[in-house]
Amino acid sequence: MNLMRLLRLLTLATTLVAAPAFAFPWMARHYGSCAACHVDPSGAGQLTMYGRAQAENLLRFKTVRPKAGEEPEVPKSANFLWGVELPEWLNLSGNVRAGPYFRPGSTTPVIPLIMATDLYATVNAGDAVFHLTAGPGFKRSELAQVFPVCDPAAQVAADPQNPNAGQCAFQAVSREFWAGYKLADETVMLRLGRMNLPFGLRNNEHIMWVRDLTHTNVNTDQQVGASVAYNTEKLRGELMAILGNYQVAPDDYRQRGYSFFGEYSPVEKTYLGVSSLITYAGADLATLKPTTRHAHGVFARYSPIEPLVLLAEANLLAWQSPGTVDRLGFAALLQGDYEAHPGIHLQASVEAMHQGDGAQFPGYGLWAGATAWPLPHLEVRVDGIYRVLTSPQGASTGDFSVLTQLHVFL
Repeated sequence: MNLMRLLRLLTLATTLVAAPAFAFPWMARHYGSCAACHVDPSGAGQLTMYGRAQAENLLRFKTVRPKAGEEPEVPKSANFLWGVELPEWLNLSGNVRAGPYFRPGSTTPVIPLIMATDLYATVNAGDAVFHLTAGPGFKRSELAQVFPVCDPAAQVAADPQNPNAGQCAFQAVSREFWAGYKLADETVMLRLGRMNLPFGLRNNEHIMWVRDLTHTNVNTDQQVGASVAYNTEKLRGELMAILGNYQVAPDDYRQRGYSFFGEYSPVEKTYLGVSSLITYAGADLATLKPTTRHAHGVFARYSPIEPLVLLAEANLLAWQSPGTVDRLGFAALLQGDYEAHPGIHLQASVEAMHQGDGAQFPGYGLWAGATAWPLPHLEVRVDGIYRVLTSPQGASTGDFSVLTQLHVFL
């Protein structure tokens, strides 16, 4: 295997699942709206105090399945640092995620990963909310990929014009920082700052093509902007004006535009949604050309029986230079989550994509995994991932990997 091939593989490995804790669309078996349990009104990231209690009741392993409608007493271990009671106006939490990444048959069959090191702080001052996340990170570079421990998940993009600058240079990284204000009895929230983009299923598996090709994952794709979110029992949504990612420089590489999602529940435990995103950058990071990027699609969450939740998303993609549509593509996902026992989940996913760029298309992937929450503040997950890419000449290449994760959340 040549050096560049090795670098590409390690780049994939070091960016695999370094997502903040708790982005589970399959919670549709219990809740439709995410605003009650998450600080972010559209879900993912830090949990509210109520969300901590529900995580303890609904996620953690139990020897006996609770009876329908039963609300067990929440132990103090659900609090910050396994027992610290904070004042109502202050919410502190964090998470550390790490584990080995296995690539059978590769020249680097085992790669140790540090996937996430984040601290969260939220201050509630009446209807005003102030939110900040921070953690250690290292600037990405080609050399840094050879040493995964030197490039943890809290990543900042390197200067595209000088990719070797600042190799392994330590720096503080903040995925999110925003101020918000709640209106209309907390059904509306206005926010300004660096936030997750409102689009599609807000899931943890950020290298899935529906997240990667739309640039809407909760790992590294946050943008600075202003948004308005709306949440009721039946209808929720968010519209964000994107002002750019200021952890990328120079300014030509920053994408500006809008991102939107809306979701409606026609009947209990059935949720149908639409998404739309258009951004413009003076220089696309891949082609260095002025590019308008489109992603428009639909998604759904459905729980036919309480242990099972089905998730689906399909997006039409387009890349447009001034006056010309350069490429058309798509990204689609079908996922099932089955709660085999309280605290033990089995997942299976099928994904497909077409980049339309003449390099590698189409592609499909199969995921199979299991997740357990055996103790308070502890998650263990194992995923087997098989992906196939087909070149324009018809040659197919398959790749199998196994990702294990140990996740401790404060």
